[in-house]
Amino acid sequence: MRICIIGHFGGNREFNDGQTVKTKTIYHALMNRRFDIDKVDTYYVKHRPLKFCVSFIKSMKQDKKYIVLLSDNGRKVLFPVLYFLSKYGKEIYHYAIGGRLSREVKKKNRWSKYISSFTGNWMESTLLVKQLNELGINNAKYIPNFKKLNILKIENLSNEYQMPFRFCMFSRVMKEKGVEDAITSINEVNNRYGSVVAKLDIYGPIEEGYDNRLKECLEKAKNSCRYRGIVKATESVEALKDYFMLIFPTHWKHEGIPGTIIDALSAGVPIIARRWQYCDEMLDDKKTGYIYDFEHPEELTEKIWYAVNNPTQVMGMKSNCLARADDYSEEKVMKMILDSMELDTNL
Repeated sequence: MRICIIGHFGGNREFNDGQTVKTKTIYHALMNRRFDIDKVDTYYVKHRPLKFCVSFIKSMKQDKKYIVLLSDNGRKVLFPVLYFLSKYGKEIYHYAIGGRLSREVKKKNRWSKYISSFTGNWMESTLLVKQLNELGINNAKYIPNFKKLNILKIENLSNEYQMPFRFCMFSRVMKEKGVEDAITSINEVNNRYGSVVAKLDIYGPIEEGYDNRLKECLEKAKNSCRYRGIVKATESVEALKDYFMLIFPTHWKHEGIPGTIIDALSAGVPIIARRWQYCDEMLDDKKTGYIYDFEHPEELTEKIWYAVNNPTQVMGMKSNCLARADDYSEEKVMKMILDSMELDTNL
């Protein structure tokens, strides 16, 4: 059985955004299970449209099952084509990126018809499945985001802590991910304490045009905050495992199931998170970290302050993080995917 994956592979360039990582992750997971896989790279829609069209047409001739992972722009372009294919016997499995699909369906009347024609719509969130059901879309199924990571073994957890406490961020580096909020809060905690009790390391690709702003922010906090570059997706656990906590102060309320949260859980690192729409499906307050109200971003400072004054409680959450990480493991999620596609789970 040949399967075609349509998604952003990034051509010959290296991308570390969530969409590309997710697309490559499922591609390699299926390849490792010895399925015959074709890929159609949406990177070429803009950069080499003829190459994209040729690979897409070729897939139409030889593939029956499609897994598609599309951004909002990709959905606009390809949903009508995929609808057409579904009418001619192709099995379309739409593995949604992010958590905005129900909002987009409300705005775009035809999208309901398009995605209802697919064999399945795989949502990262149970709430999103419910929202689509309420819109009359009954082929939505919960299949979370996942990563191929070696979840840290509980015996390898660090039970020691010392000041200054090491915090980190691990995502695209941009204002909308809350980078400036994190830097400001770390500074405020240190100023309140009268010494450097908290430090922040920032990892991830810097958004185009944000370099100078980042340098400006870091210059004001050079004793406590620094940029540490990009870590390969497969090396996240090793990079994060010795940190005290990860900070996730996103400005996007409709984040889906962020890969950075999976990274932190897999490394046994509790998370301080702003309560985005699907936050409570991933994290439990005071069990896997601390959650603060989305409408009150200033509460981040108080959560960091509380953490540095209650380190024993933070360290006690590490094992909970490892237990939660299993829900986003490749083995567990791939079984859900293969069952949904009625493929052999023993491969």
